[in-house]
Amino acid sequence: MKYIFSKTLLALAFCALFTVQSNAQGCADAGLCSIGPMKSSEFFNDTPTHGELRFRPSYGLGEKQVHVIGLQLEGDYNIKDAVYFQFQLPYIISTGDLGNASGLGDLTLSLSVPVYKGDQVTTTIFGGTKIPFQDGNAMHNGNPLPMAYQPSLGTYDILGGVAVRYNQFLFSAGYQQPLTQNENTFVETGADPDNESWTTNQFERQADLAIRAEYSKENPEKINWKAGLLGIVHMGNDTYVDPEDNIRKEIDGSSGLTLNLTGGLSKSWGEYTLGADLGFPVMARTARPDGLTRTLVIGFYGGWKF
Repeated sequence: MKYIFSKTLLALAFCALFTVQSNAQGCADAGLCSIGPMKSSEFFNDTPTHGELRFRPSYGLGEKQVHVIGLQLEGDYNIKDAVYFQFQLPYIISTGDLGNASGLGDLTLSLSVPVYKGDQVTTTIFGGTKIPFQDGNAMHNGNPLPMAYQPSLGTYDILGGVAVRYNQFLFSAGYQQPLTQNENTFVETGADPDNESWTTNQFERQADLAIRAEYSKENPEKINWKAGLLGIVHMGNDTYVDPEDNIRKEIDGSSGLTLNLTGGLSKSWGEYTLGADLGFPVMARTARPDGLTRTLVIGFYGGWKF
């Protein structure tokens, strides 16, 4: 069984590698889609433990061949089966033709409260916030970098939503609203056509609405797999200030839907868990100036329940 599980993890990694061959680009998660009950988790089951800590290393290939390495610490804590606390804290390293940047990303915190528990149906509401550790204007050799290089979105956000679990099915919806805007000062000059990015001087990012439908199943050997659809609707066009005339302008095509296929596999040994998650887009917005685009993502995680 261990041999089969190892081979399956390798297959997931191969599938993630294969997505780079696709012309679609997406993901576009600003934090909402991966927090608390928005996604299936072994932690939210009928016999929860007090808590779980996870370490999640990942590699992503962003726009213009920007390489992004993430080292994320995350966790859940169960307070008397009535309230669940979640956090995520990433450290991001990015490098590309325009330079490199690194540092703590955005801390995401949330509280989840089950409001209904039945034999087959559980309904949970959640709310939280995203706190930046950087201003979204990291520089290389004194030059501002595009958002694709930034370890942090640089904004304070609020988020909330609802999740309904029916047997092995999960249906969740959430909303994320920026309360502030970052201090990015990148201006695209067109000097290097191969590395052109969107101008994000005084960038204002719009809200996101996320909807997920997912199926998960665990067998007697404690192997859990899941598959689903994740849609993220960017609620309006992002804007920037054109330094030539000091007028705020919309970035055409930055609103709209990104639709992702998602999947995952995990194996538990007592209080320990090893797993992998995979997602790739089948539909994406024309413009993604927030820097969240990934053409390739490979990620694994290890967890410890206590």
